[in-house]
Amino acid sequence: MMLVTGGVASGKRTFVRSLGFAEEDFSRVPGNGVPVLVDAQELARGQVTPGLLDALARKDVVIITEVGSGVVPLDAGERAWRERAGRLACQLAARAACVVRMVCGVPQVLKGDPQEALR
Repeated sequence: MMLVTGGVASGKRTFVRSLGFAEEDFSRVPGNGVPVLVDAQELARGQVTPGLLDALARKDVVIITEVGSGVVPLDAGERAWRERAGRLACQLAARAACVVRMVCGVPQVLKGDPQEALR
């Protein structure tokens, strides 16, 4: 599995499309057989279970938006979600064969080889 992370509108989807994935390969639902999961941080709004992590690890690519920067929300629930989203990103990065962080449309490979990860 390849994990692609970065801020909002940092070029995550464009990068994944450049790897040969089409728009119909993208989904927000982890268990539907589509190879690319987008907006994984939204899954952290609920309980992150080992089963969910296993389902995400079977994807070809998981895209997660970094939500821990910027102004800290006043709402305790939003702060807790940001914490869970960050922990989910760490767990996915540990399982991923490749981790790519997008900054201003430029991919930074943090772990592994993107071409090897998709074989």
